[in-house]
Amino acid sequence: MTAAAGPAARVHADLTALLERVADAYALGDVTGWEVLTTGYEDCNVDLATTRARVVAKVFAAGRDAGIAARTAELIAAAQAAGVRHPRLHRDRHGRLVHSCLGHQVLVMDFVPGRTLYDLDRAPTPGELAGIVEQAAKIHTVDAHPERVFDPWAVTNLAPLAGQLRDVLDAEQSRLVGQALAGIAGVDRDALPEALIHADLTKGNVLLGDDGAVTVLDFAVANRFPRVQELAVIAANLTHGAPAPLPVRAETIAELYSAAAAVPLTPAERVALRVFTRAAAAMELLGALAEWHHRGNHSPETEYLIGLGLAGLRDYTGVS
Repeated sequence: MTAAAGPAARVHADLTALLERVADAYALGDVTGWEVLTTGYEDCNVDLATTRARVVAKVFAAGRDAGIAARTAELIAAAQAAGVRHPRLHRDRHGRLVHSCLGHQVLVMDFVPGRTLYDLDRAPTPGELAGIVEQAAKIHTVDAHPERVFDPWAVTNLAPLAGQLRDVLDAEQSRLVGQALAGIAGVDRDALPEALIHADLTKGNVLLGDDGAVTVLDFAVANRFPRVQELAVIAANLTHGAPAPLPVRAETIAELYSAAAAVPLTPAERVALRVFTRAAAAMELLGALAEWHHRGNHSPETEYLIGLGLAGLRDYTGVS
């Protein structure tokens, strides 16, 4: 059994005892092994093996909103009904999707064999990217209007976060982030069609199964926002490492989305997408710098995201 210091520290209970209780509550048999999954900044996801199954237990961090697990489960169910591929959620002995245990909310879901794009350390192939964008288009058809949850990595937080980090940005970072801020400030968001978006379609939340299928993970920060905000995150994060520069990658995603979605992108959305993608790259940089400087999180993932965000912003050098 191994426990990564970062995610495991978000559990304010003995993790072994908690997992044993979860296994019993879901009638999974005895625990035979477990491993904390190391990516992510909010909760603690555990690969849990028992005598009857192999599952992933999502243990919501201490201090999270009381309804966050139920909200997440409801959105997963709605997305699955729309054809989105997400691991099946399990119910406990009382028929509940959400289990409360030792001060934490827990969801249990099927373990899907495969690896995330973060683990694979590469960009998706053209075929994989088309499958990911198709999943995004299906998510956007979900007729759900949940109460908004705060997402510290959302583009909407770009200006305040840039202000908080102004003293740690070097000259290049400050210039590049300033350009992203100027661009997003000029966008009329009210003119952009909104939808329920996953909001975190990143390398760590897209699993490529052993059968090649695309599986979407984690709806904890899904909110209603302009749908181009979703596509911008896909471009800035998921396609990082592809040979084309970020503006070109965003155009490719726009074409794929318009082919897959019931309602293609409008001309205004296509213009806004370039601005949002630049802002999404800035948020990757700033979110990771906040982890590094404000929370002392010097993990490989944080270092990776600093480089990812900076590379995306540099792709806009010379682009108006």
